[in-house]
Amino acid sequence: MKAVFYKYIVLLLFVFIYENSNSQSLFKTNDRVCFVGNSITNNGEFHHNILLYHLTRFPSENVIFFNCGISGNRTGDVLARMEKDILISNPTHAILMIGMNDVSRTLYTRFPITNADTLKLQKDAIELYQKNLEKIVIQLLERKIKVTLQKPSIYDQTAKLDVPTNFGVNDALKSCADFMESLAQKYKLQTVDYWSIMNSINMEQQKQNSAFTLTSKDRVHPEATGHFVMFYTFLKDMRASQYVSKITILKGNFNEKQSLNCEVQSVEKIPFGLKFNVLEKSLPFPIVSNQQNALKLVPFTAEFNQQVLQITGLQKGNYELSIDNKPIAFFTSEQLKTGVNLAEKQTTPQYQQALKVRKILAELWSYESKLRGIKFIEYNPNFKSIHPNDALAKQKQDLDSIFTVKYPSNLNYYLLKSKEYFENKAQENEFKVKSDSLLEVAHKAAQPVVHTFKVLETKSN
Repeated sequence: MKAVFYKYIVLLLFVFIYENSNSQSLFKTNDRVCFVGNSITNNGEFHHNILLYHLTRFPSENVIFFNCGISGNRTGDVLARMEKDILISNPTHAILMIGMNDVSRTLYTRFPITNADTLKLQKDAIELYQKNLEKIVIQLLERKIKVTLQKPSIYDQTAKLDVPTNFGVNDALKSCADFMESLAQKYKLQTVDYWSIMNSINMEQQKQNSAFTLTSKDRVHPEATGHFVMFYTFLKDMRASQYVSKITILKGNFNEKQSLNCEVQSVEKIPFGLKFNVLEKSLPFPIVSNQQNALKLVPFTAEFNQQVLQITGLQKGNYELSIDNKPIAFFTSEQLKTGVNLAEKQTTPQYQQALKVRKILAELWSYESKLRGIKFIEYNPNFKSIHPNDALAKQKQDLDSIFTVKYPSNLNYYLLKSKEYFENKAQENEFKVKSDSLLEVAHKAAQPVVHTFKVLETKSN
């Protein structure tokens, strides 16, 4: 697996390890960041990771993220809800990914299309997408909003899955990505390229496993691994910082010049080792089990999760590291001289603190999901025909009847969304209040604290 991993690095040129002596925040205090898009944004896992990264890496920056994704959306739908669902949040940043539905996947089949009429419809769909996307960008820029264009994630038309492929959809998405690049150059915008990295990883992995995919089995929606690859790509293209912190102690003395993002308050020589107090200004990014596979595909840890402890001048031998009197790991003097990455040690107090932040955010995201479910119904054009003064039971009955006619092939999904809407709408304001409160709690939970490190020589066996 290591050989495959390093092959990726060489072939795809994805490794770009750089030391940031000044850790630059992606966003600043009081920034309001809207992630705009379709179901892939609505489901939100990639930008949930971005929020968690920002909270743990830059806990002094108080930034608000907004999920502005709605399942099934095209560029025209985004334009239609621009005022009431996006601009209403007074964003300073709009992070936009759209295109998966605009290409009209039903115009593609398992074989290449040759019919002239269908080819024209495919071309028309792309042209409409381009016109609408530029309109979206212009509207956002007119409001002095900083726009970042995210090139669409892939449609997996090559994996051997049970779901038949719509051949050509991924090529259409590449056209969308290329247009985004030209639009970015025209308006001098930042881009994040999901399509290229996901497509490259898919192609490489499918050489060994024809059923491998970064999407789910529907070929459209990324699962945890795919979302993590997208998260990694966002950090890479936004030139995020490599270091959580770097603690450097040379021959028993704290070296401020070589250390990063931390304050060592004292270094004390004690019998058989050293003791020192450290305030690190960031927390490591906590990896959960369903993200482990992604670490084999992208060098996230090397590039963006380095919590380095480096100590020189120790007598040759083996040493035990403890933090706050809790045993963490054993290292040799040579390993400590080179530097060890504590972000890979999940038992550290810092890592456990980051997991608590994630847990708080997970509760926030559950309320976010309910709130976006409400918007999914309210911005469905069929909902406009429902009379607001009717009893809720009557509204639901009417909406379910419309859905039965409009979406027969996906009826159970729409009936479920209708049921959830009428259960949750009355609690919408309560969900908003709880979400805001949980973000404040998560921000407080992410604040760094001083830890006591001990490095003690151990007896040889």
